[in-house]
Amino acid sequence: MSEAGFSLNGLAGKGTLHTLELENFKSYKGKHVIGPFSRFTAIIGPNGSGKSNLMDAISFVLGERPSSLRVKKYTDLIHGAPIGKPVAKKCRVTMNYKYANGDIKAFTRGVNNGASEHFINGQAVTSAAYSQEMESINIFIKARNFLVYQGAIENIAMKNPKERTQLFEELSRSHEFQAEYERLKVDMTKAEDDTQHNMNKRRGIAQEKREAKMEKDEAEKYQQLKNELAAKYTMLYLHQLFHCERLIEDTKKDIDKQKKNLSSLESTKSKEEAKINSVHQELRKVQRDVTKLTRTLDQKESALSEKQQEMLSLKVAVAHEHKKLDTAKKMLAAAETKAETNATQLKELKKRRQELEVKKKAYEEEIEAVRQKDELNLSDEQVQEYEQLKDQANRQSAMLQRELVAARQMFENDQSALNHELRRQKEQQDKVKAKESDVQRLERQIQALSQKIKETADEEKALKDNLKKIETEVVVDKSSAAEYNKELITVIRQLSDASGDTAEGERNQRRQEALDGLKRAFEGSVFGRLHELCQPSHKRFNIATTKILQKHMNSIVCDTEETATKAIAFLKDHRYPPETFLPNDALVVNPINEKLREIRKPAGVKLVFDVINVQHQGARKALQFVCGNSLVCETQDDAKQLAYGGTDLKDRYKAVSMDGTLFQQSGVMSGGVADLKAKSKKWDEKVVKQLRERRDFLNEKIADLSKHRRRELEAEQERAKITSSAMRLKIFKSELKSLQEDQLQRVQNELEGMVAELDMFPPTIAHCQEKVDRSKRELQDLETRSNEVSDQVFADFCARVGIASIRDYENREMRIRQEMEDKLRSFDDDIQKLTYEIDFVTEQDGNRKVEAEREKVNQIDKNYKNKKKEEKKVADDVAKKLEDMDQDKSSLEEKKTLAAKLETEWNEMKKASQSQMKEYNKAEKEKIRLESLLTKKQYERHSLLHSVKLGQIALPLKAGSMADVEYEEDDAVPDDNSSQMSQGASDGPSVSQEQIQREQHIKINYDSLPREYKEEDEEKQVRDNTNKLNAEIDELQKNVSKMNAPNLKANQRMAEVREREAESTEELENARKKAKKIRQQFEKVKTDRYRAFHGFFEPVANSIDDIYKQLSRNTSAQAFLGADNMEEPYLDGIQYNCVAPGKRFRPMDNLSGGEKTIAALALLFAVHGRNPAPFFVLDEIDAALDNTNIGKVASYICESAREQMQIIVISLKEEFYNKADSLIGIFPYPAACTTSGILTFDLTRFKQIGLNEMTENPPTTSSVAIAATS
Repeated sequence: MSEAGFSLNGLAGKGTLHTLELENFKSYKGKHVIGPFSRFTAIIGPNGSGKSNLMDAISFVLGERPSSLRVKKYTDLIHGAPIGKPVAKKCRVTMNYKYANGDIKAFTRGVNNGASEHFINGQAVTSAAYSQEMESINIFIKARNFLVYQGAIENIAMKNPKERTQLFEELSRSHEFQAEYERLKVDMTKAEDDTQHNMNKRRGIAQEKREAKMEKDEAEKYQQLKNELAAKYTMLYLHQLFHCERLIEDTKKDIDKQKKNLSSLESTKSKEEAKINSVHQELRKVQRDVTKLTRTLDQKESALSEKQQEMLSLKVAVAHEHKKLDTAKKMLAAAETKAETNATQLKELKKRRQELEVKKKAYEEEIEAVRQKDELNLSDEQVQEYEQLKDQANRQSAMLQRELVAARQMFENDQSALNHELRRQKEQQDKVKAKESDVQRLERQIQALSQKIKETADEEKALKDNLKKIETEVVVDKSSAAEYNKELITVIRQLSDASGDTAEGERNQRRQEALDGLKRAFEGSVFGRLHELCQPSHKRFNIATTKILQKHMNSIVCDTEETATKAIAFLKDHRYPPETFLPNDALVVNPINEKLREIRKPAGVKLVFDVINVQHQGARKALQFVCGNSLVCETQDDAKQLAYGGTDLKDRYKAVSMDGTLFQQSGVMSGGVADLKAKSKKWDEKVVKQLRERRDFLNEKIADLSKHRRRELEAEQERAKITSSAMRLKIFKSELKSLQEDQLQRVQNELEGMVAELDMFPPTIAHCQEKVDRSKRELQDLETRSNEVSDQVFADFCARVGIASIRDYENREMRIRQEMEDKLRSFDDDIQKLTYEIDFVTEQDGNRKVEAEREKVNQIDKNYKNKKKEEKKVADDVAKKLEDMDQDKSSLEEKKTLAAKLETEWNEMKKASQSQMKEYNKAEKEKIRLESLLTKKQYERHSLLHSVKLGQIALPLKAGSMADVEYEEDDAVPDDNSSQMSQGASDGPSVSQEQIQREQHIKINYDSLPREYKEEDEEKQVRDNTNKLNAEIDELQKNVSKMNAPNLKANQRMAEVREREAESTEELENARKKAKKIRQQFEKVKTDRYRAFHGFFEPVANSIDDIYKQLSRNTSAQAFLGADNMEEPYLDGIQYNCVAPGKRFRPMDNLSGGEKTIAALALLFAVHGRNPAPFFVLDEIDAALDNTNIGKVASYICESAREQMQIIVISLKEEFYNKADSLIGIFPYPAACTTSGILTFDLTRFKQIGLNEMTENPPTTSSVAIAATS
């Protein structure tokens, strides 16, 4: 690296950038020292050489972030990092800053291991200390008042007003007051609001104080009237209670007398009832026995039916096995018959064969005797001569003898073959006759089986017709039973669904009996249960109305309180479950609020009373008592709006939605849809009775139809018979098929084969006969020739012996032998034929078939006996069950007779006890009347005490306390062990006997009651004095009501108001002091912020027009810098506008690029002139300027700015950089990674030579570079 230096002349005032030291920073590999920098230094070089990297180096050492240096992280600043080959792990830039006194301070910033580090004069410092030291020489990196990057000059001109304000805040350092300013401003606003609040509060308390005084005066007057009214109330209630208690005591005495009378009657009645109950219990026991026996009989009948069906099946099976056994025995008999026939035939054949063998033997003996007897007697010499001559003849006719032997052999062979064929023909004829017999036998069996099949088929058809008839009847009965059962299930389900509280349990039956008894006992006075006397107008209201009437749906409506009291006594006497009564004369019903019928919003709102149809006029008042002014709405939201929507309780109503959700004015909400749906079925209770009657009818019909199960048994019997018949028919058909298709066909085929074979014998026999005839002729010819030779040889011998020829001797021998052979052959043929027949009969082996048939018979007989045994067992069981059922039926009839007898006795005893019951009931009614009167007066006393307690009336007492007077809410559910009456207002209290007993401890002091009130004997006198006291109370009440209800705590309120008045005065004063203090602090900060901002902004605004004129070189150019908010300019924007020479005013964004650059430079120079940084670095600000504007800017810098600041510019235009004091040239080295080299050149020495010489022969850039290098 070459380093060139030049001196700075006339550097006065502030310090300057002296030199830069770069080490491995971006494209600057190794260490480089650049400088010293002159007052006006230009950096030049070709594109891509690293000029902007030098600008980045200056920005880096002054504190810029990596993002402003065109890299993502610090390590990218190291040389070689862009191509992944950094030359080192760190890089460094050092700025040597030279103060006006000549001192130099080194500011160093580097990158080491990916982190930034800072040094001042070689000492490591923090980033904050580094920035603070920079700000001490007027270098503010955030404001960038000394740096203009490439392409950013126009952005300075185009800043919006708020951005300009922020720029001036940074430069003037007024932003340092911003946080405190905003905090104090918020505190001041809050303090002023508190002051105003306390002032308003104090005014309100003063007004409240005046009102409290007026209330105090009214309260004193009101209290005087109230005291008078309370005294009158005390007198009224003492008067009423006195006479009420006296009547209570008198009634108690009467009740005691009546109880004694009833006790005597009770004893008699109890004895009669005990007898009646004993008979009734015995009757119920017998009835239970009847029911139990009936159920047992049904079960036994069902079991008997199953056993009978089983017995029937066994009977069918036994009959089937018996028929099979008969058939098998017949087959065995046939087999035995055939076996006997075969044995007889075999014995006969063997006998005949034995006889033939004997005859054969006798014949042979006979032949031998004849042969010996008829044999020619020759001497030995003659025999020897005969033999010699025979040999001689044989030798002479040797050839002929051989031919003769061959011909005789052939003849014998042919004759043997013929005999064999004739014998075979005879055997085949016998076989054909036997097969024909078999065919005839099979045809007879087939005919018999066909007849059986026809008879069995007819029997099966008749059984099927009968079964079809029975099944039709059974199907009709079953269909009817199924329809009845289906309807019964529907009826039972309807009964179950409708039985929310009407389930047919014993308790509900008892309640229904109780109601029926009350209606009979108090005919015309007891109307029925509430839900029976009315009906919702539409089913969609069922659930909602059920919710409102929920606890009173089962309440009994009657005419008077007296009737209700008697009815309660009736229930107790007959031990019926407790009930709730609604006596019409005791119900206090509030009138219907007519305006509720006019509600239009929400839509569909109706009074519950209006959606229920009253079906008995006696229930109208009770229904109105229960419903009150309740409303029914379409949805829960509508009901909730009516119940909670009003701010005043008078505008809130009890409302229920269609799904049963209830909203009360007090805020209580309740639901229970599932339970309500079940209970809403009570509206259908009127049809329950009809459903029950229908159920009973259906049960009877089903019971009647169930008797037809016997027809099913008959059907089963018929099916068993059909099955047996079908099985027999199947067996017969199978046997017929076997006979027709297997046995008969096989035998016929065999017969046809045998006949075919028999037809083949005649041609064969004829052929054999021809061969025999031919052989015989040939044999005869040869014998003739042989005889001729023999006659010649034996001629002498025959003459001596005395025979005609030697053939006579030989023929006799041959004849005898031939006859013997023929006879013997005949015997052999007959014996062979008999042997064949014996073998054929033996092969049929009838005994083996007999054994097979006998085994089959034994097996079937065994099955038959087993089935018969099972049948007998089941039959015995059926008989036993029938006997057992007969005994049960007999017992049942006895029980029914006994039940009828007991029921008659029970009815007679009940009738006999009615007179006693009438007398008892009369006494009981009198007692009930007295108890009812006592209860009424006790309730009246309770009501009076309750009114005293509610009205807070001072009542003099001898004993007890008014704390004992309590009441239960109307919503309480009555106890199951006690009946009760609903009386009073629809929203009033109810009272129990326990409460009455507690109130007996209250003893009233009547000393203050005047004598005239105590001595009243007649009811009229009591009523007149009561009316008099009520009139006086009404008069006082009117006077009190004319007055507005005063505040009874007026004195307490007055003290509280005075106390709060003092507190509010103190709070107001404290708030004023606090607000004043915060305002003073805020004004001070505001003034300091304004002075800092205005002190910087005002000089800039005043000088910018002159600077713009100088830059434009035209006095007509105008520049204006003004704040939108003159009082506090830092809160709003700053407007900057310029008018170029010779042009009209246009917004800044409508100016040309050169005009924007000039405007931006004017602003920068103006700002720099107010708070100048030691140097100014501009990167290619001349890019958008033409040569004229470049000359203007260059002239301004040379003439004006050079003396005020040090300027460093990067430029590519010679018109600009040739005005500089020195040049720094940047050039690239050829390498894989861009590497920059540096050249410096001092232009001041050329300016000293003279402008003329420089003008005539200006040095070129290249020559400068060469000179600098050399």
